[in-house]
Amino acid sequence: MALTTKIIDGNLLMLRVGFADGMTVTVTAGRNGKSISVTPNNPETAERLLSIFHWSVNKVGEPGYPFTSLNQVIYGMETLARSALNVEQFIAGLREVLEVSDRHPVPEVSIRPPSFTVVDLSPSGNGWFVDACFQSGERFKLAINKASIGWAAEPPEPTRDKDVMDLLSGMKGARMSTDEDVALLVMEVAHHSSDI
Repeated sequence: MALTTKIIDGNLLMLRVGFADGMTVTVTAGRNGKSISVTPNNPETAERLLSIFHWSVNKVGEPGYPFTSLNQVIYGMETLARSALNVEQFIAGLREVLEVSDRHPVPEVSIRPPSFTVVDLSPSGNGWFVDACFQSGERFKLAINKASIGWAAEPPEPTRDKDVMDLLSGMKGARMSTDEDVALLVMEVAHHSSDI
């Protein structure tokens, strides 16, 4: 399992991934462009990663592509890195998760293909903000930080909204997940849902 460090500072996004074998990958995106470095120096691996990263960033915002911002791409890379044992697993996972392929595998019966849901995840003060708009016209906004959870849905549905708040409060109260983990989970579930 890799260790990750993420920095979001104004226009700078940086993700550093340290693998158990001693290899470190640093992804940087900012005003001066996008770069990937690999330590110890491995130009071939860096080029493969940079190619995947550029492809994904260029797809951001296109209809049907699950990531709607550069932030989401970085968060997706971080989440994937945490479960990769080495850089090759990381690259294979990136190709799958960031959909860097012209092939379209047949999904298993239990997996629903991504819908045309647009979800934005962004840091907000000491927490996270998730804004989702479904193809059906339904929409929700979730704000989560150390002290509280806020939920607003259009159209409002008191029973459903209470159930959602109970679920999110239970996850937050269990202290098994960070606020970021809960926000990422909500974002991922929304991507694969057609409505609230």
